[in-house]
Amino acid sequence: MRTGLAWTVRGASSSAERMESAIEVRQLRAFVALVEQGTVTGAARALDLAQSTVSESLSSLERALGTPLLIRRRGSHELVLTDAGQALLPHARSVLNGIASARVDVARTTTDVRARLIIATNESLSSYVLAPTLHAMRSSWPNTTFAVTVTSCRDIGEGVATGAYDIGLTLVEIEGELSISLTDRSVIVNDVALAIFAQPTHPLATADSRVRRDALAPFSLFTTDPSGTYYDLVRQYLEADGLPGPRLQPTGSVESVKRGVLADANALGLLPAYAIADDMRIGRVVALDVHPHPPSLRVAAILSKVRPQHPASRELVELIRASSRVIARGTIDTSSRMSGSTRGS
Repeated sequence: MRTGLAWTVRGASSSAERMESAIEVRQLRAFVALVEQGTVTGAARALDLAQSTVSESLSSLERALGTPLLIRRRGSHELVLTDAGQALLPHARSVLNGIASARVDVARTTTDVRARLIIATNESLSSYVLAPTLHAMRSSWPNTTFAVTVTSCRDIGEGVATGAYDIGLTLVEIEGELSISLTDRSVIVNDVALAIFAQPTHPLATADSRVRRDALAPFSLFTTDPSGTYYDLVRQYLEADGLPGPRLQPTGSVESVKRGVLADANALGLLPAYAIADDMRIGRVVALDVHPHPPSLRVAAILSKVRPQHPASRELVELIRASSRVIARGTIDTSSRMSGSTRGS
């Protein structure tokens, strides 16, 4: 009996035994990751393996089957399925799902089982919401790896729907809906405040009254994304009066938004309130009381119906839900001005 996927009946031909014993779980996992990610680089990142390891796993699987499974699209690094690859794909996914189901069933009896949960989310949720929650989860599930992938909201939904991720956590509009099939979706945090903030010495931060939205126009406003739903939402908010708004400066990350504000005494920043709560607490920045207030968002959890659902998935979602009040307002006092500024929403 071999350690591969298949075992052979005593007396079977040596060639059949070599072929069946050569097909291993690692090979199928690499094959499916290559199909889902489209490139060796993407598959290696998804599996947390070296690119050479992924390539070798595919090569050994193709040798075992005696035929190419993936070929490179002409003029690009993208891989596409051959007819043989198309035939193998549903079986490979079935085998991997069967193994995952077995682990999930064992996990329902003990938290000591070895498992891997892949979580997709955006940068701010990863840093300020997931990080403290995963600390508790790793204590409860000591042999479970919680692998976090930071990506766009659209990729989160598509990845969960196709089974690339176990869990997706994303920020959505209060009025928005996620039209994603093959998933189990629920809003776990309502009314996440967005905060427009600045250095305490900023002209708008030292004002004694509320800040009108059109008063933002002379200043640069740092935000994270250069495009997409979040960026469009911010633009719509700033241009709702039909008047010139501040100059949007996409920086690419939460940290760079903060650094941009701290480097420029006249700059403004826009982030979820939870992302600046600690900075406000020590007086590095203040949130402006802008009226009308910036739009609020919701945190939605998306659980895959394609991948077997590990019990730790629900536990993670419920832990985040339990801290929803802190996440929603970022512990910012929304009723009185704080160091010259009132609200973070």
